[in-house]
Amino acid sequence: MNKAIAIMTRTRCIIWITTIVLLLVAISGGLAQEPKAATQAKSPPKGLRIVYSGDSWHRFMPGLMERIGVAAGITDQKVRSSWALNTGGYGNFGALLDAGDFDVISWGRPSWTDPDVVRMGFIERGMKGNPNLRLYVQMAWNVGDGNRQIKTLADYDTSNLTDVQAIFDRGRKTVEALADEINKKHGRQVVFLVPVGEAVTRLRAMIVEGKVPGGKNQSELFADTMPHPGPIAAELAAYCNYAAIYRTSPEGLRVKDGVTDEQHAILQKLAWETVSKYPYAGIAKHEASGPSKAVEKPAPAAGVVAPAKAEALKGWNATQDLPDDTVVTDYNDYIERLPKAERPGVSDVKYYADGTGRNAVAVLVNVGGTQWTHLLVYDKQNKRTGVTRFVAGK
Repeated sequence: MNKAIAIMTRTRCIIWITTIVLLLVAISGGLAQEPKAATQAKSPPKGLRIVYSGDSWHRFMPGLMERIGVAAGITDQKVRSSWALNTGGYGNFGALLDAGDFDVISWGRPSWTDPDVVRMGFIERGMKGNPNLRLYVQMAWNVGDGNRQIKTLADYDTSNLTDVQAIFDRGRKTVEALADEINKKHGRQVVFLVPVGEAVTRLRAMIVEGKVPGGKNQSELFADTMPHPGPIAAELAAYCNYAAIYRTSPEGLRVKDGVTDEQHAILQKLAWETVSKYPYAGIAKHEASGPSKAVEKPAPAAGVVAPAKAEALKGWNATQDLPDDTVVTDYNDYIERLPKAERPGVSDVKYYADGTGRNAVAVLVNVGGTQWTHLLVYDKQNKRTGVTRFVAGK
């Protein structure tokens, strides 16, 4: 009897141990597979040819932009710099403008409240080489917070941030009026404004509130009394720059070096929140440079009936995901083949999907003060199947 009991007991132990082992294997297997179920990262934006100009307040930007581009998976970005504009001359920048070998020009210096760079004729010269030129003016923080005699870095810790923001806003209104003037002249948004200074002021407030890990004082954002940016301010400026130029959130990018991972996450979110809500940066709807409601809308070409906007976009959902490279190549080719009178009026492109695998691209074109939309539709094989044109505000 004792032998039988011993055998039964041993058998139960074996079954129990086997059950536990199988359970652990199942759990570990599930955990091992969990990352595979994570959502895949969206396709990286198409790389742009970006030229940086200005002065020492902007010289850090090309290197940081290249690093962000790598983190975003952008393989065809081309970043260069030409600082000749800082002295009022063109230098080798003139040849670059004439060749049109760029998509975007980013300009930054402390005197952004009166950016002579947009008055010196280089926009017109650049648009001859590339009619789709986009100029991004970096509206940075003000020297000495705009109204103080800053003698030491510590003086920034006692600044009234409400006053700092108010001074920034006054300068911004001046530049916005200039941007409206230039954009109206060209019939589209040529000049874009990046609210870097506002983002930095918000970051300073977060530091005061103890919401930035590792940040104790506002002055830690700056490298000197002028102030040039320190690592954290430079990273934030670069994220604002990326968000505006690529019209894409930097949130979630695993950028190495510079600052801590926690700080990167905070700066990415802050940059996107600040830039995406500011119309002059080119992401939120921009009314000021749009056509006046009093402007008469041109009639469609003979034999063509322009549908209403709601009808044309029925079934399409806006998306920030970049379509397949075949689609990107095709719609860029479409833009290049537009009549010469229309090509300079191209102001933006927007992406749509219908949830079945089809995509559409809306090319916005300003003609005679009226905003037209060219809706290019693609099938599931990314082949263009048609083009519909309509007045954007109809």
